[in-house]
Amino acid sequence: MPDPSTPDEDGENASPVETAKPLSKKKILLGIGAVAIVAVGGLLIKLAQKNYATEHIETDESLDARVPTPAELEFAAIVRAAAESVGKIMSVSTSGFTVEAKIRSNSGRGTWTAYFEFDDETGHCHYSHPYRGATAPLFFIEEVQRRLSEAAAA
Repeated sequence: MPDPSTPDEDGENASPVETAKPLSKKKILLGIGAVAIVAVGGLLIKLAQKNYATEHIETDESLDARVPTPAELEFAAIVRAAAESVGKIMSVSTSGFTVEAKIRSNSGRGTWTAYFEFDDETGHCHYSHPYRGATAPLFFIEEVQRRLSEAAAA
């Protein structure tokens, strides 16, 4: 960079060089304070994330450790057998007396889900599914109810 007192090729002085004004102590302290606040804030966030991620709470019993009753086990076996007899039922899962069934679509290329809740004493069923005219859920309910009544009679 040319010295401002040195003439350039035309014999004139080069453009003046701007120099930075010294910052006042007040501005320096404000800048340092802002950097410190940002650094401390970031450190606090990291500590909070670390504590959250490593926190482990032990319970007396896990949710999966619940042991099904004999009636629930018998119901699950009846549901599996009923699902095998209804052709469009692809899979079933039970939790207590609640059933989630994956049902093959009419095209055969996809599945949809139906939910059933059976009353453990009467065998009555409340259900929901996305297709109003679907018959597979009704066949499934009838088959489960038939098998439940056979099991109760035995």
